[in-house]
Amino acid sequence: MLDARLAQSEVLTALHGERGRERSPIDIVAIVGSAGGSTGLRKILAHLPANFPAPILYLQHLAPDYQGSLVDVLQYSNTLEVRWAEHGDTIRPGVVYVCPAGQVFLIHPDGTLVLAPTATHRERLQAGDRFLQSVAAHFAGRAMAIVLSGATCDGAAGVRAVHAQRGMVLVQDEVSALIWGMPKAAFETGCVDIVVPLHEMSRTLVEIVVDGHPLPTVKGRLGSARLPVTPAMQALLARFLDTALNLHCTDLGNVQVVDPTGALVIVAQRGFRKAFLDHFRTVRVRENSACGRAMRSRAPVLIEDVTTDPLFAAHRDIAAAAGFRAVQSTPLISRWGTVLGVLSTHFRTPRRFSPREFELTVQHGKRVAAVLERALIG
Repeated sequence: MLDARLAQSEVLTALHGERGRERSPIDIVAIVGSAGGSTGLRKILAHLPANFPAPILYLQHLAPDYQGSLVDVLQYSNTLEVRWAEHGDTIRPGVVYVCPAGQVFLIHPDGTLVLAPTATHRERLQAGDRFLQSVAAHFAGRAMAIVLSGATCDGAAGVRAVHAQRGMVLVQDEVSALIWGMPKAAFETGCVDIVVPLHEMSRTLVEIVVDGHPLPTVKGRLGSARLPVTPAMQALLARFLDTALNLHCTDLGNVQVVDPTGALVIVAQRGFRKAFLDHFRTVRVRENSACGRAMRSRAPVLIEDVTTDPLFAAHRDIAAAAGFRAVQSTPLISRWGTVLGVLSTHFRTPRRFSPREFELTVQHGKRVAAVLERALIG
């Protein structure tokens, strides 16, 4: 396993060479997260090259008495050095520094770290803001801040500070985040440069920090990658939808894909009119429509009767007008676990599924997801 990771790192290093060290506009990558953040960071680090030209600092909300193996877990998946930060450390390129439990790390202009205790629960939940504000004050436009999955709104004030100093701000998208609390709070400041799905975060860091690509170029690639629906693709998805309608013996349904903001948008449909399409123009992961629940749970959802399902109450009028009583939604999930879209079929009468129907629905969803995945990666 280690040999394989070393080989991968060597290949990445060879691909990007040494040019990035001269071209990179970023001197520090500051990352904050909470629940789900460390899982995201582990996946990001696994795909960074050995010549990554900036130090990476990570602060996560940890219980004061935490004595777990976070550093070991992060180190296992990558070839960069991962270590607990210590008071007085001078940060070095290609090293990942993790803030110890019960502490917040702050940084001086000369690149040395200061560890300060977080004595109260409130201080612990505002540690990300203090950390990012310190980074903004001393690195200004040479800083990149990233907000990963987590609850609370910690990091939002820090993001404002980084943005005010012309630093760069990225946040994890809603679909790939376990909890979109921290990224959402950062996003709502209006100071975020890019919303990035987790599977694209490593590539984005390499493009900006290693290769020095300008922000508009990276944003353009991400925008096109998140919505890979050409007319030919739209026609193909419509055919997949027709297959699902035949499978379920119905005439109503749609295919949605995830757009750059993490919302679902309809790209193919059968049997619906303008009122329905306007109502479900965009669906967020936290909504209680069938497709929102499927995106959130990453599993097929069947609402057997929308008139009796309490969570569907907000959509009952539009369902009645559109003429359906039941709906199933199947998430379209890539091999790396990212939700790319949702395929839904609607029924004019209450409906139940047999285990066999669920199995066939899941298999069909995998075929549709494979098509979207191929379009996504080119």
